[in-house]
This record gives sequence, C-alpha cells and structure tokens, in this order.
Amino acid sequence: MIQLTLIELFKIIKRPRTYIGFLAIFLTVGAMQLAMYFEGEELIALAIQNLENDFRLEGKIINTNLMTYILLNSLIIHIPILICLVTGDSLAGEASSGTLRLILQRPYSRTQIYLSKALSGYIYTTSLIIFLALMTYVLGYFLFGTGDLIVLRRGVTVISSNDVVWRFLLAFCSGTLSMLVVASLSMMISSFVNNAIGPIVGTIAIIIGLNIIFTLGAPLFKDIIPYIFTSHFVKWQYFFDFNIELDKIKLSVFVQLAYVFIFNIIGIIHFNRKDILS
Repeated sequence: MIQLTLIELFKIIKRPRTYIGFLAIFLTVGAMQLAMYFEGEELIALAIQNLENDFRLEGKIINTNLMTYILLNSLIIHIPILICLVTGDSLAGEASSGTLRLILQRPYSRTQIYLSKALSGYIYTTSLIIFLALMTYVLGYFLFGTGDLIVLRRGVTVISSNDVVWRFLLAFCSGTLSMLVVASLSMMISSFVNNAIGPIVGTIAIIIGLNIIFTLGAPLFKDIIPYIFTSHFVKWQYFFDFNIELDKIKLSVFVQLAYVFIFNIIGIIHFNRKDILS
C-alpha cells in the first residue's frame, strides 16, 4: 500500500493541473491581502460603522487574524473545485487514457489500488489546506501584524490575540475534514465514469445543488440539514464562538467521517465490479 501510494503521489506531482490549485490560492490570497492593505480601512469602516455607536474600538482592527478569518470564509467555497481537478482525474483520467487496464495487471487488488489513489488524494488535499493556512496567516502577519480578532457572528465576539492561534489550528483541521469529504465524493464519482470532466462537474454540481436546496428550503429540511455534508463546510466557525458548542462540533466530525467512509465504500464496491475495457 505504501509503495502504491508513493507511486500515485508521484503521478500527482507530475501532472501540471496539480499546481493550478496552489497557483490559484497564491494569486487569490495575495490579491485579497494587497487589496485590504491599500483599501482595507475604508472597507472595515463600512462594515463596523453600526458598532461605533455602541463600542469604542482601539488598536489595529485589520491584522493577520482578521484576514485569515475573512479568507477562510471566502476560499473554503472555492477549494472544492481545486481539489476535484486532481482527485476527479485519479480513476476517470486513467480510464480515458487507457492506462487503468495496465495498472490492474499489477499484483495488487482493486481495493488496494483504489485506496492508494484515495490516500494520495487526501495528502494533496491536506497540503492544499496547509498552503492556504501559511499563505493567509504568514503573509497577513508581514503585511498587517497581529492583534485581537473581531468576529461578527451571532453578535460581536472579541478574541484576544493570545487566544486565537489554537482556534485557527482547529478551524483549519475542520476545514481539512470537510475537503476530505469532497475528495472522497470526487473519487467515488471518478470510479463510475471514464471521462475526467465528469467527476469535476458532478462533484461541484452536487455541492452547489445541495447548498441551494437546503438554503432556500431551510425551514422544510431543518431536521435533516445537520446530516447533509455541505452544511458542515462552515462549521469551523464554531471555534470562534465565546462558548464553543462541543456537541455540535462532535456531531459535525462524526457526520463528515461517516460520509468519507460511505463514499469510499461505494467507490471501492463499484470499482471492484467495473469492467475495464480499455
């Protein structure tokens, strides 16, 4: 399994599309950080103008903690597309190019091949999130410095700069778990099709469709929303509440791990039964 996973990682490293995600994060984070550096004071003033009547705000409001929080909110929606570019191509891309049949001639079971591709996809996904964390926090530190974090969510929460690092670590871990669900879904779809575009379009369509359905029909589906994986993409925000709701965080972790397991089981079962004709 280790050798197979290393081979799959080597394949990922060799593909040019692998670096699209890192380049996109670099450009997007860099552009947003620079925009906030030059125009951030005006934008923040508009956002907090209603608070100035009730609070006296002192110090640097724009800092690396605030920028990291803002970028987490904005980029966690776009990261799934970048992940699907690699994980969606894992099985379907080799099926369309005709190399999958050659791989199956090796002395490894189909389950081992599927799991090695899944593990390599998870490593890529995790590396993408780590790169996002480094870009947002480190670049923000050099541009804005550190300071207390103001969170406008269900009221106003001010978190001391000494109390925020562990929250971001757990938030990025939560975001990584959400993206592993996306990678698992993309891999599962990839086992059903022979075109690399299918898993990318299919995964994004499912995510967007579920978001629209359960956003517009929230009152109707309120009982099942906690068990839909897309509703957990922003659960990292719980770590920035004054009173952290551990029960909801535990439920979120359990639900997402369940989806990772289910998507992989479905993908493995279908891959083992699939006829590879080319």
